Amino acid sequence: MRFVIGSLGILAAAPLSAQATGRLSAGVTSSSSIIVDDILNTRLRPALAPTITAAFSIPTGKGPYRATVEASYSRSALNVTDGDSIHDQLASVGTATTELLIEGPIRGELHWQAGGGMIFYLPSERQGIFQDDGTHRWIVAGGLLLTHPLTATMNLTVTGRVDTHNFTTEVLQARDFGIAQAVQRVALLVGVSRRF
Repeated sequence: MRFVIGSLGILAAAPLSAQATGRLSAGVTSSSSIIVDDILNTRLRPALAPTITAAFSIPTGKGPYRATVEASYSRSALNVTDGDSIHDQLASVGTATTELLIEGPIRGELHWQAGGGMIFYLPSERQGIFQDDGTHRWIVAGGLLLTHPLTATMNLTVTGRVDTHNFTTEVLQARDFGIAQAVQRVALLVGVSRRF
């Protein structure tokens, strides 16, 4: 009984930064082209995509660093561009990402995040480069997280994130379409987090 009471006292006295945190965010993601054909001067690029994200983080136990597991989902149409103008729009494609991130302080309420995981392309229709359904690739990510207290247990959060991966599909590989295309994405998200 004394152990339980003592443990509760330690938890109550622990700093808020040492507690587990859950976060829900929403925003937009911009992506570079997933297909580039320099001969035809044609690019296939996802439109600006509405994005939702859920994350859970815990202290690592060493210093002010935290480990975060994050999942996000976005969906947008695929734009076929010729130079700088859009001349066709294909069926929408969703992307789901799962990432493991390490977070550390920069100054005050500003933190850095870095890590990686997997991105899954989820087309709404089997067509074109997605005739054999979706594809998945490893992803590397980094960014900044700004938190601002709202209540004793809740924060307003703003996340800026950049990630990169190499894109290809089985259809592209079967057609010997060069090497995998390097794709960069930029996301801006606003949300709330809660300490537990």
